[in-house]
Amino acid sequence: MTTQRSDILTANYTTFHTPHPFQTVISKLYSSIGFPSDVGKWKEVTKSITSYGEASQDAFVKEIENLVGPHGFMIFLEINHGQWTPLFLPSQPRLQCHRIILGNPLIAITMLKHDMNTGLFVPVEVLVREIEAGGCEVGYVVPSSLIVGSSHLDEYSDEKKELKKAAGVLDEKLEVLCRWICEE
Repeated sequence: MTTQRSDILTANYTTFHTPHPFQTVISKLYSSIGFPSDVGKWKEVTKSITSYGEASQDAFVKEIENLVGPHGFMIFLEINHGQWTPLFLPSQPRLQCHRIILGNPLIAITMLKHDMNTGLFVPVEVLVREIEAGGCEVGYVVPSSLIVGSSHLDEYSDEKKELKKAAGVLDEKLEVLCRWICEE
């Protein structure tokens, strides 16, 4: 028999406003996580898994370490909303708006090992949006606000504490990246 459970989650959304032009901000992001042309590289690494022993794990770790940038993330997907929305919003200014999925499996596993529900929230996403008045906005949902909130682990268990700690590390890394791309 199928059952359904619904949980209400409260998410924290962080936004950085910067006077820098969209192209400057998105270029800095790409310089850290890779370019849209790098999206398929993750899939190639997973396709190369032929066994699940220690040697394969070591090879996987090395491959991922080669793909992530200086802030510890790699690009998984980019959706360019600015490319298609003018079809439906012709009277509005044509502004850039890119949703970018980024992450690192080596960070994700620090949470997935405690609760596989984390898989819904890693990799993470960032929205880089051009502002009509100038500059741009970089926004994201603070990962721990969803990861910890969606966990079915006992609130006071050691495993839940470890999940919170690992999610906090991800929060910090994502904030550092977003602050960096908005700086001069």
